[in-house]
Amino acid sequence: MATVSATTAAEDTPFVGSAACEPCHTAEFKSHQNTRHAATLRSATLAELGALAPAPGVIPDVGKLTVDQGKFFVDDGLLQLVLGSGKTGMTFLALFDSSSTEIRQSYFPQEKCWMTTPGQEKQMPGESGHIFAAEETRICLSCHVVTLPSSSLTPERRFFGVGCESCHGSGAEHVAKMQLGKRPASLAISSLKNASGQELNALCGRCHRTLEDASGMSPALKQGTNRFQPYGLALSRCFKESKGKLTCVTCHNPHEDAKTDQKHYEKACLSCHSAPKKVCPVNSKEKCVSCHMPTKPVFPTGDVPIRMADHFIKISR
Repeated sequence: MATVSATTAAEDTPFVGSAACEPCHTAEFKSHQNTRHAATLRSATLAELGALAPAPGVIPDVGKLTVDQGKFFVDDGLLQLVLGSGKTGMTFLALFDSSSTEIRQSYFPQEKCWMTTPGQEKQMPGESGHIFAAEETRICLSCHVVTLPSSSLTPERRFFGVGCESCHGSGAEHVAKMQLGKRPASLAISSLKNASGQELNALCGRCHRTLEDASGMSPALKQGTNRFQPYGLALSRCFKESKGKLTCVTCHNPHEDAKTDQKHYEKACLSCHSAPKKVCPVNSKEKCVSCHMPTKPVFPTGDVPIRMADHFIKISR
């Protein structure tokens, strides 16, 4: 779970939801709506999960999963939220007035099976999941919602997922100004066009972890330079010598899912490593990523079979 501050209260600050951005930013809105970022939180209902929904039955070490009127229950407990887009695992959450329970098994829709929720490998027998206090719950949810109410742990539906305002800041004042029909002197929002490399990587690192976060990590977590990408990138010689030019958005369009075509990333590598003395002596035209950012297990000690590219760019022996 990322060490970020809990999101600001929806009723206390002027968030409006991504739909308010669509009239002026149609292309970005439509592209982003289809991303895994936008789908990283769902209601735990059949209607919302669709084909990703698990079948009713026994969840190992948790209890019996049932569906009643389209809602999911474990034994007699209602599950309200699902964390994760469904690309890999989805973790169910039960919300209470001042706490939450993250169930100890996560569902993997592609494999149609349950696996131990990362971080819960040492849960005691009989415990259905890890209990988070209110502030811990807010911190956890802050990477899956735009904002949370100050008086509740239940987010408004329009703020589900990583939305426009997650990165650009609250948009009510900006929307009001733009609706006047004249470009104001101040946009009252962060455009990020002129943001420095350090600022962009810190923004992504609010959820994906930064070099600064590493000081509080265990030795095992510090090895997760593939899981915590901005942290891994910050350790890289490429990043250090780029003087702020190499950022997360050098390779990843924030309004789209990460691409799977290696040629896309090789193009980014070769944009710098094509000058004399900077070309790789082994292969100067391709396979940059497979050599210098090899995939490795995200959870090496668990049973979750997820692999990601190492973002600590280096010569791997």
